[in-house]
Amino acid sequence: MSRVSVFALASLFPICPAFAAEPGADLKAFQGKWVLESATLAGRDHLDDFKGLVLTIDGDKYTVTVGTNTDKGTITLDAAKSPKWITLASSEKAGPFKGRTMPGLYEFKDGKLTVCLNSETDDRPAKFEAPAKTPLMLFVFQREKK
Repeated sequence: MSRVSVFALASLFPICPAFAAEPGADLKAFQGKWVLESATLAGRDHLDDFKGLVLTIDGDKYTVTVGTNTDKGTITLDAAKSPKWITLASSEKAGPFKGRTMPGLYEFKDGKLTVCLNSETDDRPAKFEAPAKTPLMLFVFQREKK
């Protein structure tokens, strides 16, 4: 391979997100406990309904706890997509999300984690919003202070 073609090939890597991002880097950023800061469902503020919600990520496993209610499952990320994709797959045998897979989007910005999920269908949200008359949920989390 000529020196010019090696340079041309190497110059493509910085613009290709699949090669530029370290695999698993975003999953590492998710690790730990996250406290809910805001919650919007179907166009309305639902923070009071989810008061005290904590999202805990350990490896590729998630746990959501709200009072005495818990949902557990696996988290899958695709950081090469824009916006980035998240999929939560509940492993629970009971509860409102039992056996459900929720496709969504995520972003880390200004020390916060924003997640937009579809709670009812396999259609992934296109943007970070949860308008009225949709099954979309928009959550903003702050990392738990120790």
